Amino acid sequence: MSDEDDLDDFEPDQDDLEKEDDEKDTEDWEDYRKEGEEYSEEWMPTLLTEDMMKEGLSLLCKTGNGLAHAYVKLEVKERDLTDISLLRSYIHLRYVDVSENHLTDLSPLSHLTHLLWLKADGNRLRSARLNELPYLQIASFAYNQITDTEGISHPRLGSLDLKGGSLGPGAVAHDFMCVSLS
Repeated sequence: MSDEDDLDDFEPDQDDLEKEDDEKDTEDWEDYRKEGEEYSEEWMPTLLTEDMMKEGLSLLCKTGNGLAHAYVKLEVKERDLTDISLLRSYIHLRYVDVSENHLTDLSPLSHLTHLLWLKADGNRLRSARLNELPYLQIASFAYNQITDTEGISHPRLGSLDLKGGSLGPGAVAHDFMCVSLS
């Protein structure tokens, strides 16, 4: 038998192949992770678009005067949003979930005078300040960097969730029926 015949019969050991695959996967993961770090440092702004609105709208109800219908529920979670200015024109919204985005400003929600329920957990909010919303009953701002309750004064607000935030010991939150701070 010649050396060439020996080479033809040689098959790589399965363990060696798996080890090479693992090393390749590890290298790919490291490259992917480094790319992610680069992108997170240069965060790209993401605006709420009409297409996102179409995907997130649901619950068709009568409007306040009872003569028309509109979608009143919006869910745009985990969309990497940094700007929700488009919401200013959706005045009939009653239930809004903008959780797990990168929002720092909720002021467009001040135009939603029929808002009943708001969930804005896991954003980059330092304040939950909104114009007084006459019908807002439930608001959740958990896992943000909110430092005080100033600007959270809504006459029908019965439940406020601020857990995981940065409220200091001097923050006053006693005007609400149910407040979660821990």
